[in-house]
Amino acid sequence: MVYSPQYALFYDFHTSPMLKNIGKNFNADAFAARLAANKIDFISFPVRCNQGMAYYDTKIGIRHYGLEFDLFGKLVKACNKYGIKVNAYFNGGISMEESRLHPDWQEVPTDKRPIYSVNPFSRTVCGNTPYRRHLIAMACEVAEKYDVAGFFVDCLAGRSCRCECCLKKMKAEGIDPANEEAVTEFALRRNRELAKEFADAVKAINPDYLLYFNGIGYENQLALGGTYLDFECIPTKLGCDYDYLPLMSRYMRTLGDHPRLNMTGRFNLWGDFGGLRSEKAIRQELVTGLANGMRPNIGDHMPPECEVPEKVMQQTERLFAYLQEREEFYTGAVPQSDMAILFPKSHQEIYLARELRGALRILCDLHCQFDVVTLAADWSKYKVLVLPDSVKISPEVEKRLHEYIAKGGKIISSGDSGMKVNSEEFLNEWDLTVVGNAPDPTYFVDKDGMKMSIYAAGKLLESPNNKTVYQLAEPLIEHIFDGIYPEYYNPPGSVIDHPFLSVNDKVAHFSFNIFNGFKEYAAASLRDAFADALEIMHPDRLIKTENLPKFVRVYLTGLPSGREVVHITAHIPEKRTDGCEVIEDDLTVLPSKIYVKTDKTAAFSEPEHTALQIERQGGYLVINVPQFTGYELISLD
Repeated sequence: MVYSPQYALFYDFHTSPMLKNIGKNFNADAFAARLAANKIDFISFPVRCNQGMAYYDTKIGIRHYGLEFDLFGKLVKACNKYGIKVNAYFNGGISMEESRLHPDWQEVPTDKRPIYSVNPFSRTVCGNTPYRRHLIAMACEVAEKYDVAGFFVDCLAGRSCRCECCLKKMKAEGIDPANEEAVTEFALRRNRELAKEFADAVKAINPDYLLYFNGIGYENQLALGGTYLDFECIPTKLGCDYDYLPLMSRYMRTLGDHPRLNMTGRFNLWGDFGGLRSEKAIRQELVTGLANGMRPNIGDHMPPECEVPEKVMQQTERLFAYLQEREEFYTGAVPQSDMAILFPKSHQEIYLARELRGALRILCDLHCQFDVVTLAADWSKYKVLVLPDSVKISPEVEKRLHEYIAKGGKIISSGDSGMKVNSEEFLNEWDLTVVGNAPDPTYFVDKDGMKMSIYAAGKLLESPNNKTVYQLAEPLIEHIFDGIYPEYYNPPGSVIDHPFLSVNDKVAHFSFNIFNGFKEYAAASLRDAFADALEIMHPDRLIKTENLPKFVRVYLTGLPSGREVVHITAHIPEKRTDGCEVIEDDLTVLPSKIYVKTDKTAAFSEPEHTALQIERQGGYLVINVPQFTGYELISLD
């Protein structure tokens, strides 16, 4: 049976071949005893790092030149003594020393990003070379020698390569090496094949290993033999932010009942030995993960001498102690959702899509309980599916949407969503026809009659049967430059007979890309218009709020005991630099009300178990939430 980690640490140990006296201060027993005293039950630790250095007695790889004992073996023995599982880390895509000694293993990259090419800081290796057999042989060696819980294989992102081995295989498969799209797909397939062979080899030794292949899409790797998911995000790192975890956690939790870890870091970026981020920020990240069904995993560095700074250990201990005081509200918790964002696209597109980020923000601001689903998930439990801006309908999606709507499901969509692939024809349930592109800019007329900016592109639609909730207004002058006047100032003109929001008993559709618009400008009017559509299509959603600020995040979970738990976090990430967001402080929230659709009859502020004032309104338990700072945890009984 695959082990399910509860409190985890992830140690980077990428140590230059030039360094000496590796592990000179390593006291494996004292280290493991301290972890156990803090109820840490799982650690990931390199057996071979991205420098190509092994930290165990290997007959296949290269034991670190400055290491004089079996460091990994001592660690595993000590941790197992205290009931701590050890996950063996391999870097699967980078190996500095091994590829220096075996130049034929190196990638011949086409990607111009320096981290993924041969340069003074990184030598990437190709999984089509003999390196693949070497990597798998080392993994099997570790599996035979040590009682490990599993393997974390890093850096399998599928970079394009034109080494001799790849060119030979491409030629055999009839792939044109000049076709970049085909070469990229070939590289992705290469890494999926490597992952499958790796999984098959180690599972032949122990079928219950935890296996995770970092860089391969979640759905793909689960199909290839991966057995758990480890989400990696430091919000201060370029390319990450504080929307990334809420987005991906809602997607990961729809992919089956696998252990899921939420890996953040105590530092500002990978490779940062001297960074120590705000404890309140890390706590917010771990609590958000737990509220979304993910167990905490804190990333750290093991220094070459193997003595973790005391300040770092103390911070980790305080963080885990805070969570463990509330553990009864996390164990076995299942996130509750009555809505989902449907985005049937690839892992990479989910990560990058601006419209998806805009939809996430709007639904979070409105305190909705929702998942993010692809074709891999069951849609039947959701009352509403939201299709943001770009979800054109393939035959498979069309079939499933017809079934979903026929059983009473509702749709809120925008932009091109609802149109068939390679067409501007909507599915029948939309009952809409495209008559042209909208002028730039176009306005919509709100409840008060004001003509509001949309900040996005859209279509002119018509329908003889749908109800128009909001109409469009054209500009007096479009955004044009005719060589005489640069028309930058574009006041709204007449109302036109085309809908901004069109509604029938199955679908509410916005004719513009409102989620891209919200991501770009955070226009409250777009969020308010979506809230109106939501009230029409789903008036009795799981959570409603009163006087709770938009920046507050609300999560509802269910426990095996039958209790329900409301998690409320109050933080505002600040963009203090061009490249990253930062949380420094908990925010104080004044008294408010939360309406929970439940049959529960009592509410308590935890872990103090203080009874809260409640009342019943129809199917809702109305909870008077007292003033709190940072994080409020409410149990319903």
